[in-house]
Amino acid sequence: MTLDPETLSMVRAALLASAAILAIAKISRQCSAEGLRRRLRLMETELFEFARLGHVGFGEPAYLLLRDSLRSVGWASQDFSLTRAGLALLQGHDVWRSANLQRQTRVWEEALGQVSDWRSKAAIAEMHRQMLRTVWIYLALGAIPFVAWFCHGLVPVLDRLKGRRAPIGKTRLLEAYACTLTGLPIR
Repeated sequence: MTLDPETLSMVRAALLASAAILAIAKISRQCSAEGLRRRLRLMETELFEFARLGHVGFGEPAYLLLRDSLRSVGWASQDFSLTRAGLALLQGHDVWRSANLQRQTRVWEEALGQVSDWRSKAAIAEMHRQMLRTVWIYLALGAIPFVAWFCHGLVPVLDRLKGRRAPIGKTRLLEAYACTLTGLPIR
């Protein structure tokens, strides 16, 4: 059986289009993973600022668990994808084995229960929910081209509409972090 030149060119075009779509999806997923890491670093900085202002201690278990979760999810973000999560569920593996996500577990509940101030407890619980929401959004939309870019522009607008405070500038937070690490006074 021989293929005529027109059918052969259509097959080549379909293969090239498929390869281009897969490459775009792969690059988009990698960019989304970097966006997730950036978002988690911002959340870790907000958590640090929350503790620096004295709302929660740096040694409190809830602070340490949330900080460790943010870091481990950031480190393991290249392993997250909707396909891998589906395969892990089908095989009976823990989806988050490479990340210390601290979902609704007894350890997280006990650590949160040790926070004495109810406002601080509510703020840390909200940061935890925000982290989980961010990871699930990334899992659901991470491989779709340009969705992360769209969400990155849309989320700050929605936060302003809901009346949430804007995050403190990065330079001020980095300065406060450096001053805390070195022991220098904070301006």
